[in-house]
Amino acid sequence: MKKAIIIGAGTYGQVYAEYLKKKYDIIGYVDDAENLQGQIVNGIKVIGNRTTLLKDIERNVSVFAPIGNNAIRTNLLEELTKEGFETPSFIHPNTIIHESVILGKAIYILPGTNIMPCTEIKDFTMISMGVNIAHHNLIEKGCFFSQGSNIGASIHINEQAYFGIASTAMTGIKEVGKNTLIGAGAVVIKDVPDNAVVAGVPAKVLKFK
Repeated sequence: MKKAIIIGAGTYGQVYAEYLKKKYDIIGYVDDAENLQGQIVNGIKVIGNRTTLLKDIERNVSVFAPIGNNAIRTNLLEELTKEGFETPSFIHPNTIIHESVILGKAIYILPGTNIMPCTEIKDFTMISMGVNIAHHNLIEKGCFFSQGSNIGASIHINEQAYFGIASTAMTGIKEVGKNTLIGAGAVVIKDVPDNAVVAGVPAKVLKFK
């Protein structure tokens, strides 16, 4: 099996390790936390930090970065790509993704997700369990969709938007702005401006980042 490293030894990293080890030989976690160095986490050793990865690891190793923070994940994967690492996507087999859907690079999709035709999802996006994405959407790079979120049709979702658990963007809106945060359970019925934090039913802007 091909060798792989997972960045982040937290709970999300552990979940992805369980999925990935069926296909990859996981040689270790990389984590910047000093107290984790050399520790065994869920049966896998933390072999170093980001500096270790860049200086000591061969470039033919696949690297996965299932990190929930959009900015950190995007910046890290962009850096790793420039450094020559392989940064594959992970798409769980228990998904329904129409053949017309266009997927970028280093995209992570967990089971139970359904993506309808004529949608494009760009690089470094993470999609959790049971997410429903309707047709004719354009999802820019570095977005995150939490468990059970629902996206209506024909919506442009800009870079690094974050959708909380069970949030909904209704068909009829056209734009979700860059770096937005949609709160858990929110129902979005109108366009969301850049950097907005919205929550509620219907969703309202609470503040700007």
